[in-house]
Amino acid sequence: MKHSNHFFILIMAVILAMMAGAVGPYSVNADEDVPATEETASQEGEGGEEGSASEETGDGAEETDSVADGDGQTSGEAAAEPESIPEILEQAPENTEIVVVNEEGEVLPLATEEAAEIIATTDPMWCPEGATPGDAGCTGSFGTFNELIDALEADALLVTPQFTGNGVIWVQDTYNGADNSQIEFDSAALSNISGGNLTVQGGWSGGNNTTTSGVSTVDVSMIFVNWGGNITLNDLAIAAEDTSGFGLVVTNGGDVTLDNVSVTGTDLNPSGFGDGALIASGGNVDITDSAFDDNDGNGLQVAADGTIILDTVSASGNGLTGAYLDTCDYNSGTGLCAGNGLVTITSATGNAFNDNGFIGLNVDSGGGLVMDHTQANDNGLDGAVVTSSDNDGTGNVNIAQSEFSGNSNAYGLDIFADGNIDLANVTANSNAFGAVLDTTSGTGSVSVTDSHFGESAMTGNTWSGLHIDSGGAATLINVIASYNGTNGAYIDAQDDIYVENSQFNENVHFNFPQDPGLYAKSHGGDITLIDVIADGNDFGAGAVLRTTGAGTIHVSESVAGSSHFDGNGTFGVQATSGNGDITLLDIEASFNESKGVYLNSHGAGNIFVTNGAFTENGHYGIYAATSGGDIQVDTVTVTGDDGVTTTSNDDLTDIGALLLSYNGNIFVTDSAFNLNTQTGLIVVGNDTIELVNVTADGNGVNGVEAYTTQTYYCRDAGETDNSVTVNVDGGTFTNNGEYGILATAGPAGTLNFIAPAVFGGNGLGDYMLDLTLAEECPPEPVEEPDEDKPQIVSVPTQDNLPVEQDCDNFTSTILELADGTWVNVGCPYEGFSNLESLIETDLPGALGAGTVFVNGMMVSLTDDDGNSILNEQGFVTINFMLPENSRGRTHSVLYWDPTLNAGQGGWMKLPVFEQGTTFPLHPENPDDPRMVISGVQIVDNMVTFTVNFPGIFILTTP
Repeated sequence: MKHSNHFFILIMAVILAMMAGAVGPYSVNADEDVPATEETASQEGEGGEEGSASEETGDGAEETDSVADGDGQTSGEAAAEPESIPEILEQAPENTEIVVVNEEGEVLPLATEEAAEIIATTDPMWCPEGATPGDAGCTGSFGTFNELIDALEADALLVTPQFTGNGVIWVQDTYNGADNSQIEFDSAALSNISGGNLTVQGGWSGGNNTTTSGVSTVDVSMIFVNWGGNITLNDLAIAAEDTSGFGLVVTNGGDVTLDNVSVTGTDLNPSGFGDGALIASGGNVDITDSAFDDNDGNGLQVAADGTIILDTVSASGNGLTGAYLDTCDYNSGTGLCAGNGLVTITSATGNAFNDNGFIGLNVDSGGGLVMDHTQANDNGLDGAVVTSSDNDGTGNVNIAQSEFSGNSNAYGLDIFADGNIDLANVTANSNAFGAVLDTTSGTGSVSVTDSHFGESAMTGNTWSGLHIDSGGAATLINVIASYNGTNGAYIDAQDDIYVENSQFNENVHFNFPQDPGLYAKSHGGDITLIDVIADGNDFGAGAVLRTTGAGTIHVSESVAGSSHFDGNGTFGVQATSGNGDITLLDIEASFNESKGVYLNSHGAGNIFVTNGAFTENGHYGIYAATSGGDIQVDTVTVTGDDGVTTTSNDDLTDIGALLLSYNGNIFVTDSAFNLNTQTGLIVVGNDTIELVNVTADGNGVNGVEAYTTQTYYCRDAGETDNSVTVNVDGGTFTNNGEYGILATAGPAGTLNFIAPAVFGGNGLGDYMLDLTLAEECPPEPVEEPDEDKPQIVSVPTQDNLPVEQDCDNFTSTILELADGTWVNVGCPYEGFSNLESLIETDLPGALGAGTVFVNGMMVSLTDDDGNSILNEQGFVTINFMLPENSRGRTHSVLYWDPTLNAGQGGWMKLPVFEQGTTFPLHPENPDDPRMVISGVQIVDNMVTFTVNFPGIFILTTP
């Protein structure tokens, strides 16, 4: 297996310690409350009655083939009466005196029933699988695990071992830390049983029965090394107080099952390890009703060649990662997972991966993930990170009824998969980034239903709420992504995007107006929005929708639903397409600061706007342009002034609507364009313009203006004059500041009244047809292109001196390391810069299990006095070279933020790239000017991002 470095460094350390350790002495206790006295080597002159209880039979010594079981029987003998003395006493070395003492301290004759019961009911005891404690074939009971192990190891040295095959170790519920050293089940020393299955059953009543209740407590570490069969642990509480650096380690070739097991409170040892449980299994791992909490290192680490199932598991309050689960066994040479096991995390009551110092839950699956009823909240870095990807497809990710909130320095949920991702009833609030869902390593689709990614001013995410990069389609139904600092939801999909009954309100809290409530871009697929609300996005649009190729855009509301895009900082809806149609049906876009809707088809796409309302939208109510398609506006109301002076966003519309088609027709039917400060309706076309039952009243300049593209803009030199036909069929054009209709239709243009129109009260007249030639376009100014002229410096420089910025002669300073990593410090900037490579041992803070260090650097920006400064007016673009063995993997950039944890510092995960988005590092602190100017993205073979601050940055996977 090839898993987390931390995982296998610790496993190797454990195995080396096992190899170096000696097998300790053992003794037989009559009762755990009355420990046996250690004996020295046998002494002459004492009648030979006492000998060494720790003697072991050497190789080649003559052995008896019979070792007693818990009922005093040898293998193959008939069942004895219950009161007979267990023949386990025969294991004692020759001349050893056996004494049995009851709870009152009285010495009991060995032949009594009471003595037999005491011997049979103490613990621990090994029995064959299916046997009742005390039955034939069981060992006797021992005061400690290690004493039992010593007896089993001694049995393994016999010519014919008595205790073989599958077995159960029964541990009394009163067992409470009787061991003084690590409990070691070494397969090499226990060859008699290590090929079989082994169960350690805590909570045993202690009688001649299989009754269990409660748990048995173990106060030292427990390890199973290279076991051949299955390992099952039930009803155990492990709180290791030794210095092994772990509570539980299991390495085996079979399955591993833990039920009602806790591994808690492991302290850091001198080597820096302090982990709860580590399991490396060649089979399946199933953990139920168990806890791995409050360990100084990681809580739970599992690597399995088969499946992993967690049911009602807690891994919380650990110093590093709560739980790391790996069924991938990634091979960097092939870019493939060697394993294909499914990871399942489920519960009727809940799984918890909360309050960990690093990541709450880290999963690297070779066969997908199914998760429900899980919390990963308030962790130092991510809530949950899921990787289910390689170069050949590894499986789908399905998460339901789970929460990933309060992870304020990173992402609530981060998924990288090449299959499908499905989220249902998921909440990701109050994180730095709500959720990032990425299937672009394959063709998987993303589906999110009934989920929240910021829903109030108290629960919004610092940056974006929901980010989707889909290799296939993306579907959102009943989703709320509101009150987030940057984008509400950001969707980039290779196929269709479908959003229904969802809200994206009160996002974009910073003055970077590229960010909308909803950003959706499809590379050739269709975008459909039904019953979507995107209101009050402070500095951006309600929705930005983009398609390429023949992809269409459709925004509408159902009969019972509602679609509105009101009160946004720029546009209500911004929609652009290639050759696909754009359709708005039954929507409202009002009180936006710049435009109600901005619609643009760069190719042959048509534009349809039907049954819409657009009130007080700053510059334009509707702005629609197409290169080769038609524009149809039907039953639309565009109102520049709603007449209510107390409207919270009283931004009167300048131009009601601008409709422009270079090579298509324009049709406007049953629509009104009233009370705009300038013109009610402007139509620009080169073919036919049809106005049917149009109302344009009370506008500040003209009611309607009609143009060709040349008369609206200008005519290129030598270009043929264009003309347009304007047909007016009824309508009302009254009380406008200048004309009811002004048609500047080109030299051969016409203005036709198909049915009488109503005019009156216009300042300059009812209508005018202007046939003058279009003005010739002035020559475009020739601008010298900006020359990129960087100063390139290889680092480290001689004596590792910083490099002084020279913005008079260079556009920037590029610092290059030998491994291909480089940093570009842009102008304007006055000061010095430097770049140093870092290795993992140089890092100021540890990384949790499953997070693999790839590369690191320290960027310095200093003034003349050596003080650290920012490049506030310029930029610092950092580029990590991707290693060749990174196929099928995702990467993150972590920044060591010295201001976290009351000035002690801590890791932050930088945001993923979003087009046009700048991310303040700590917007909650207005005095902190640090910004991520461009988020983390992969360009060619580089991981690149841009910031304005120096510091320690590392590249990790995931």
